[in-house]
Amino acid sequence: MIRLLHVVSSALMFGVGVGAFWFMVTTVRSGSPAAIAVTTRNAVRAEWFIAAPVAVIQPTTGYLLMLQFGYPLQSLWFYAVATLYIVAGMCWVYLVKAELKLRGLAAAHSASPALPDEFGALFRRWTWLAVGSFAGVLGIFWLMVFRPGL
Repeated sequence: MIRLLHVVSSALMFGVGVGAFWFMVTTVRSGSPAAIAVTTRNAVRAEWFIAAPVAVIQPTTGYLLMLQFGYPLQSLWFYAVATLYIVAGMCWVYLVKAELKLRGLAAAHSASPALPDEFGALFRRWTWLAVGSFAGVLGIFWLMVFRPGL
């Protein structure tokens, strides 16, 4: 049951991240402040209601699986997993902070013909944070599948 919860929660984490990225990028490219306001609002909701709980479930179930399978906590593999999780998590925390600001800007200008220049700069930062978080999660997936050094 722990393994199932771990796998399903990782799928949710990955899926919410990729989905939020896709919808944010495509909606921002549309240039419609009203559509961007709705999308950023929904992206923030997905972060809080799905991604945040999963961010707690993942290390908990991962630790329990390590105990179950007898994987050493002092292994280079575990240090790599933990480092990537922290890096991806830090990117995600700052991504959510940027997303909250993007949501506020989009809501404040939803009836305007365009968003302020500040939105574009903040969106570029959000994009790079999303790429960093995504890269970290992909690295963790690679370590989980191939388990080098174990």
